[in-house]
Amino acid sequence: MTPNISIIVPAYNTEKSFQRCLDSITGQSFRDYEVLIIDDGSIDATGTIADEYASRDSRIKVLHKQNGGVAAARQDGIDHVSGEYTLFVDSDDYILPNTLQELYYAATSQKADLVIFDFNLIRNNKVEYWNQQPTSLKWEHLLGDMFYLCPLWNKLIRTACFRDQGVRFVEGINAGEDHLFILKILACNPLIRTAYVGKALYQYDLTQNSSSITNIGISAEQRLLPLVLFRNEYDITPAQASFDKAILHIAYDYLKRPDLCPDFKKVFGPFKQNIKAAKGLPFHVKVLVLLKLHGITVPLGWLKHS
Repeated sequence: MTPNISIIVPAYNTEKSFQRCLDSITGQSFRDYEVLIIDDGSIDATGTIADEYASRDSRIKVLHKQNGGVAAARQDGIDHVSGEYTLFVDSDDYILPNTLQELYYAATSQKADLVIFDFNLIRNNKVEYWNQQPTSLKWEHLLGDMFYLCPLWNKLIRTACFRDQGVRFVEGINAGEDHLFILKILACNPLIRTAYVGKALYQYDLTQNSSSITNIGISAEQRLLPLVLFRNEYDITPAQASFDKAILHIAYDYLKRPDLCPDFKKVFGPFKQNIKAAKGLPFHVKVLVLLKLHGITVPLGWLKHS
């Protein structure tokens, strides 16, 4: 039988937190689901842990593969899903016991193709609540919002929305690959029906997670690439203002991290018009970025206090 929900768990060297992740899934009050664990060439005990859980629960399937990055791992997952809906859970994170029940009820009761929900961010022994409520549930607003509400793991997606449209992950892009994937789903499904659940059902744990920009040193070019690929492939007119704002936001991030973007003018110069047109961020942000683009050195003290 086709399960209601397929859960894709890409995993790479997360033995310390992996059991917590899998326990949070197998402990769900909702039972009609399958789990696809993609062991992306782990060299620790991650693969062994996955096999142990699969041996105890027939709903869990494991695919062991050579390391190819998170985009390739997620693609292997969606190539094998059979559920009506798909949910992504990273192996160093976890979900609350009622997550699947809440999400499936929202999807079926509201006849939704996409369910967006809030999450908790855990870092430095503190829990931060991140509200992910869209501006509205209209398609044109959602497309713009997804330049910011971009995590893949806080969205339950009807499988047909990517499978029927041929939406795939782009291999080799391992920074912002989820961002590009969800933007493509929305661009290909202008009639998508969306619901929102205002509860932090997903627990995004940065204690062991090394995917943040400051931890692995993602370059500005890497962070811009998903947005550029999306702009080049789809008509972004309905979301142009959000695209411009996203570019300015990224530029400002790297203005404060010159070690990650030594040639700021070369990288962001082609986006000068987008930066000029951007709205919605404090005025000084745009001023400081434009000063840098014009070759004017921005005192580090200004950035620390801005």
